Amino acid sequence: MRRFSGPRASRGVLINASLFARGVRRGLALVAAAALLNVAGVAAAARVTAGQVTAAAGLTVDGSPAAAGQTLFPGSAFGTAERSPAALALDNRARLELSGGTSLRLDFDASNVGGSLEAGGARVYAPRGVAATFVTADASVVSDAADGPALFGVQVSEDGTTLTVQEGRVEMRAGGRSLTAAAGQTLRAAHGSGPEPAPPQGQSSSGKKKAGLFVGIAAALAAVIIIVAGQGDDAFTPPEIPCPIPGVSPVFPPPPGCTF
Repeated sequence: MRRFSGPRASRGVLINASLFARGVRRGLALVAAAALLNVAGVAAAARVTAGQVTAAAGLTVDGSPAAAGQTLFPGSAFGTAERSPAALALDNRARLELSGGTSLRLDFDASNVGGSLEAGGARVYAPRGVAATFVTADASVVSDAADGPALFGVQVSEDGTTLTVQEGRVEMRAGGRSLTAAAGQTLRAAHGSGPEPAPPQGQSSSGKKKAGLFVGIAAALAAVIIIVAGQGDDAFTPPEIPCPIPGVSPVFPPPPGCTF
């Protein structure tokens, strides 16, 4: 059998080598593009895993005194002195007010905010696209990211856990049951029982005394502008919250136009 050699065989080798080299270059380009996309995604996530202390009177972060403007990170433990409310602003646009005597471990990322509330109270604003989940000894409180903005308060006392909703829809889960509260509604769960509608605020003065004083700082929050990750187009003004939430941040007397 006759074998081909010479120029024709050389051309075949060169063509195969060229195709191989082109395939290698393409593969390397795809790998490099994937790596760049991954780095960009990690960087974007990193930009929203921080926050800032906006009101720091009596506040501690991981056991150390806090200062207004201090940067905070997921997993931190917060404590407030009696009658010393504090406020936090997160890069995902969530906002929190902490009542005096509060103990909270907070976790958050680009699309979630939540934590464990051991004592005291927290008033939470979760914007659209951010889910909120807070757990107490008696219940868990959950708002869905897709349901729109949610503004609610969670209070822990000897009577159990109380949820008060000012905006949106928030679910309380306890005792193997779940119940959803809309704006203006209050739920309570205690000692293993399922959530139940709580008596309207204002009918019992003793209930207000048990809740304790939580000085409203909504006006201060509305005046603060947080620049997220140093980007001007991400500037965010916290929502205007003119009235405190009954049972969570009572103010005596209430601001003009507010009724409990």
